[in-house]
Amino acid sequence: MKSFSILFFFLLTSFAFSQSQSIDVQNITAHVTINPDEKQISADYRFSFLTKSKLDTVFLDAKNLENIKFVNTEFEIYNSGNKLFFIGNFKKDKSYTFDFSYQVKPKQTVYFIKKLPEHDNSAQVWTQGQGKYTSHWLPSLDDMTDKIIFNLSYTFPDQYELTANGALVSEEKNENLLTRHFEMKNPMSSYLVAFAVGNFKAVRDTTDSGVPLKMYLPEQYNDYFRFTYQNYNEIFSILEDKIGVAYPWQNYKQVPVRDFLYAGMENTGLTIFSEEFIVDEISYNDQNFTNVHAHELAHQWFGNSITEKSSVHHWLQEGFATYFALLVEQELFGNAYFENQLFEDAEQLKLASDRGEGEKIMSKNASSLTYYKKGAWALHALRNRIGDAVFFDSVKDFLNQNAYQIVEVDDFLKIVEEKSGQSMLDFKKEWLLQTSFPAEEALSILGKSEFIDQLFKLKLKRGKPLKDKILLIKNALLSRHNAFLGPEAVLQIIPEKGSQREDLLYLAFSTGNIETRQFLAKNLKQISKDLKEKYEDLLKDQSYVTREHALLNLWMNFPEDRRDYLAQMKGQEGTIHKNIELLWLMLKVTTEKSKEARKAFHQLTDYTDSAYAYQIKRQAFIYLFQIDKLTDQSIINLSKDLNHSVWRYRNFVKQLLTELIKDQNHRADIIKLLEKDQLSNKEKVKDILKV
Repeated sequence: MKSFSILFFFLLTSFAFSQSQSIDVQNITAHVTINPDEKQISADYRFSFLTKSKLDTVFLDAKNLENIKFVNTEFEIYNSGNKLFFIGNFKKDKSYTFDFSYQVKPKQTVYFIKKLPEHDNSAQVWTQGQGKYTSHWLPSLDDMTDKIIFNLSYTFPDQYELTANGALVSEEKNENLLTRHFEMKNPMSSYLVAFAVGNFKAVRDTTDSGVPLKMYLPEQYNDYFRFTYQNYNEIFSILEDKIGVAYPWQNYKQVPVRDFLYAGMENTGLTIFSEEFIVDEISYNDQNFTNVHAHELAHQWFGNSITEKSSVHHWLQEGFATYFALLVEQELFGNAYFENQLFEDAEQLKLASDRGEGEKIMSKNASSLTYYKKGAWALHALRNRIGDAVFFDSVKDFLNQNAYQIVEVDDFLKIVEEKSGQSMLDFKKEWLLQTSFPAEEALSILGKSEFIDQLFKLKLKRGKPLKDKILLIKNALLSRHNAFLGPEAVLQIIPEKGSQREDLLYLAFSTGNIETRQFLAKNLKQISKDLKEKYEDLLKDQSYVTREHALLNLWMNFPEDRRDYLAQMKGQEGTIHKNIELLWLMLKVTTEKSKEARKAFHQLTDYTDSAYAYQIKRQAFIYLFQIDKLTDQSIINLSKDLNHSVWRYRNFVKQLLTELIKDQNHRADIIKLLEKDQLSNKEKVKDILKV
């Protein structure tokens, strides 16, 4: 009997790969209840489909469901732990519906984020299902090629706000719970189903074309709305104009969340993005949301409306979204910005290609560099070959002819061929199927720009004597394109010696350009007394990154003035992840032995608490490690994050613990904490101790 069950399960699993050819899933409807305290999802669920042929088995992807209860079904049900199988006699061209309820504690895809120590009701719950992971909380189909209409309702604690895909059609309040019903009109892939819960406040607007917009921020960042969502309506209008096709969904919403795994995710009509893009007037100059906003919005057409048949065709999603986001930035920030970005990407791609690391755009497992940047360059090269009119008309027809369908690269190239009268075989071979980067063609395209010509001539002077390039460097620093030429000029000035170097650095400081001055703060480590006053001005720049680096470098170069610098920068937080405050606390601890310094040490230690955003914790851990002030409490907090959801931070935690155990005192402390049962993830800690 056991061997029969294993064989039966094998046959069902094998069958699963061909289901999209056998049934048409029409609707998935569910009433989802979110329990943040228990980290649990429960739902009443309905699955409706039409058979394309006679079948004996249908399945849903469903991970680790518990307490499943089916309603009046004549079919046998088998739960494998990863899938639900419905077994029986399914007739051809007939509609079927299954109703059931379930509970699940998702091991991934739904992320339950603790509340911040200083903000009540700041806990969050959000989803990230990219690829094939929605089935960890909502039974569905882990296949991008299956497009389904989802109509979902959510019940959640009423002290929070919830947003999700689709149009909000109704809501009800029951005691301390709120239920919201959302409706979708058009089909989408399962991985694009999403919701976000938190202490969000929303601002509503409508685009020039009539699309309802809703933009969220956590309530503690209400004052950051203007600069976080800078140019939001223009971005939408530019994309609709460039793409030539109306926005394909009912509405558009955006919400930033804590500890997000990526920069952003283009869920249908609902972009969830990292809170690191929440900015004020100053941090807008360091890192802003414009590119991510435009990229994720472009995906609503490229990826959500038309969807790749397989990862070989991933260019149709990431290459297009990357390129159209660049076109938005060109409109907002000018041609020099656009050309400089293309130049930098071409340099990066050429270097990878020269190292033998080039990849085909049309491949299953290429890197982000290939799919995104080489993909965008392929579109720019195609546009250059066939002209603007044919290029944009081809994009428009491609989207219109394949709306809400699955596509492959040749579907697009066929339209280009028809409109241009040119064969696309050479383009496909040279840009999509070649591992090396077509640098000659890229350089030829860029060479038409006066700005790029100036930048290229400046870069060619690297390593040349300063006397041979003084005029070129001066012209770069005084250029209207100083933001892009200035950093390159400073890069070439810093290694030099003598009075000419000092004069040029003085000129660089005097430009007032944020990018050039930020580059100086990051890279000019040794500060002469002649430049001290100019360098101190960086502490007041409209850039938190500049202020952070300037504070550290001034503190290092002029020990006699350390207390003055700390007094000047006291109380400045910097970005929402506290870049200046964290540095100030560390410097305060190492500069003084005072009551205020002890308070600073405790505050720095407090920032290692597991409830804080990983960006804050990581920097606090780094500073405490550098000054050798990691306490038992810090190590306890560190151990909690060995299973953190953000893999980059999780790897950092493991690496830091690995470094700590190399020191015998820290190793002894960690072993003692283990013996006292004070560490989390004890088995992982023990594995690290074995290294």
